[in-house]
Amino acid sequence: MNKKILIGLIGTVVFWSCEKLEPIADNPLDPDNPNYVPPAVTITSGPSDGEIVDTSSVTFKWIGNEYVTSYRYKFINQNWSHWSTNRFATFNYLNEGGHRLSVQSRYITGDTSLVVTVNFTINAVQGPALMFYPRRHIASVGETVTFQILAEEVENLTAAEFTISFDPADLAITSISQGAIFTGNGESIFHTENGSGTLSILTAILGGENPAVSGTGDLVIIEVSLLQTGETQLIFNGSEIFKDPENNNITILETVDGYIQSQ
Repeated sequence: MNKKILIGLIGTVVFWSCEKLEPIADNPLDPDNPNYVPPAVTITSGPSDGEIVDTSSVTFKWIGNEYVTSYRYKFINQNWSHWSTNRFATFNYLNEGGHRLSVQSRYITGDTSLVVTVNFTINAVQGPALMFYPRRHIASVGETVTFQILAEEVENLTAAEFTISFDPADLAITSISQGAIFTGNGESIFHTENGSGTLSILTAILGGENPAVSGTGDLVIIEVSLLQTGETQLIFNGSEIFKDPENNNITILETVDGYIQSQ
């Protein structure tokens, strides 16, 4: 090789070796990167922790940090949802009392965030009220589910009378029994008439030292079998009556029907 060419090549190599090279940026999703930021999730909308909510339907929204690609949530003691890009969820037919939502986010690498949890309370029904508990069942065709019919936030209640309407093609009532609200106060009566598409109930305290009850408790327990797919209802027909020990009517401020939805 020509001596002058060889000296030139050596000079070029020396020049390159002395030049300051910029390092290639580390992968931001690599946990070994000193600048790595783990996935995170923040609930941006919906009931706050400890809040009392006066509606039976709530919607939550959330957002993750820069590299988050999917989310999942768990409501009360249900299973976790599937991972998805959805950043909101709506929950309907919520029962009175405490509820809990948990949310988690994830990177495409599989790294997951800490779980963020909100506890809140539903107080959507103002008594005196007559209501199904739970508000809704999700069931398979042929499955039997149980409802309680509650006297909610009553004062000095001695008797209750009401009729429930339903579509006999959608469901069948397989069992009817008296609830506990009256049975702990001495002798009581419990009378039912189960027709085609209607269920009429009369329940009352007959006497004793305390012929009335106050608070919230179950008047009736019914078991219902779902006969076909779709959504069906058990509806109070408007004839419901509450009575006090002097046989005066107690105003019922609200009734809450029952729903069954096929899965």
